[in-house]
Amino acid sequence: MKKILLLIAAVGILMTAVSCGDDEPKRGNGVFTVSEAMVNHAFDTQTDQVLGVSTTHCKVTVDTKKLTATIELTYNDGQGIKTLTLDDLTVKSKGLKFFELSSSSMSNFNGYVDINEESSMRYFFTTADGIRIISMTPDVFFLKTKNTVSYDDGASTSETDNVMYTFHIEPTGNTAIVTVAGIVHAKDVKYFNSITAASVPFTVTPNGFTFNGEDLKTDAIYRNYVDSTGSVISHTDKYPFKTFNATVDLVNDRLEANYMIGNSATVTATGCTYLDVYDY
Repeated sequence: MKKILLLIAAVGILMTAVSCGDDEPKRGNGVFTVSEAMVNHAFDTQTDQVLGVSTTHCKVTVDTKKLTATIELTYNDGQGIKTLTLDDLTVKSKGLKFFELSSSSMSNFNGYVDINEESSMRYFFTTADGIRIISMTPDVFFLKTKNTVSYDDGASTSETDNVMYTFHIEPTGNTAIVTVAGIVHAKDVKYFNSITAASVPFTVTPNGFTFNGEDLKTDAIYRNYVDSTGSVISHTDKYPFKTFNATVDLVNDRLEANYMIGNSATVTATGCTYLDVYDY
């Protein structure tokens, strides 16, 4: 019996130690570190030459109490991988765990970091040789887009606001995974939770990317929007992007898209990026 009591006591002490260890991060000291793979977009401002995209890395530490930050960012200026290190960043809160960063020693450096569950970052700066670098996490989000859907049989057009677009940039092969979430197809009486197309080709532009593809297979998750329970959800490949054309402007934070879902619905979309939603 004595051995059993000793065992229970030991387990209790162990659990207390484990609990204290788990609680410590929850209290927080206001310091967050984000380390992510980045997409490097390079443009020569002196020759107007697009230098392409590549994969680099970024590590940023933000002190939300002192409103300071440090960054170690690798980038490719067309001549190879370089490293930018700044330890004088100032921090401005733009939302819950969402911060704008600027540097006192490098006036043309600016950007943001979102340290919520799915970290997102984007940084802009120009090197002494006139190479503009945009360094970003691979996913580019557009929220609050305005979408007009027209139909080939002359049916009344429909409009959907607050559709989300995600472009997951894959530098190898110059393709992206494109997801459209929350759009209504009035003719087929469906609400699409998401329509995703893989391997969408893109071209690098001075300010971002253009996407052009035809007969792109998609995986669509939808429900009949007349079903108020939302219980009818299906996966289907019956809604390909017959055509898909879009312009992503990273410098001005804008999206313009025109594409056809299947053979009957043509969508025109304009919107702002994740940055504008946070009043960046």
